[in-house]
Amino acid sequence: MARHESTDTSDQDTLLSVAESIVQSLLPSDYKLELNAKARMLSLLNTHAPHILAQQQFTRNEWSLLLTLLASYPYYAPHEVLLASLTSLSPADCRERLQEAQQLGSKAFKQELKSVHRALSGIRAKLDKLYPPLKISPIREVGYVLTSSHNKDL
Repeated sequence: MARHESTDTSDQDTLLSVAESIVQSLLPSDYKLELNAKARMLSLLNTHAPHILAQQQFTRNEWSLLLTLLASYPYYAPHEVLLASLTSLSPADCRERLQEAQQLGSKAFKQELKSVHRALSGIRAKLDKLYPPLKISPIREVGYVLTSSHNKDL
């Protein structure tokens, strides 16, 4: 499958700006998460004594899904939207493919979402190292949602 690449940098800048504000709403006030699109990197900073607490670099697929999850927050990102973010297909085309795969059975459905699951696995591992309260939770047979609980200490 071909990757969908947006060529409009103002759209990407707007998405990153929105994503950063969303990420901030998921963190306690004494932490800041910076997104670096060029390096596909997230950095967790302490705002009281400014320094980097943790950094994680993401693959292209992981970064694409992470931005899609952030853009969907506080709602879930449907499977077809996540799959579309990794391909050149539209969400409607992905929905059709997923419906066809679902009719063939769970094995075909899982195969269709394999690239999504692989990228989500990497994101989960990296978010756990970066800031453990940030989680990606499945919504059975529908999609995934980004969640946070501020209870844990770093």
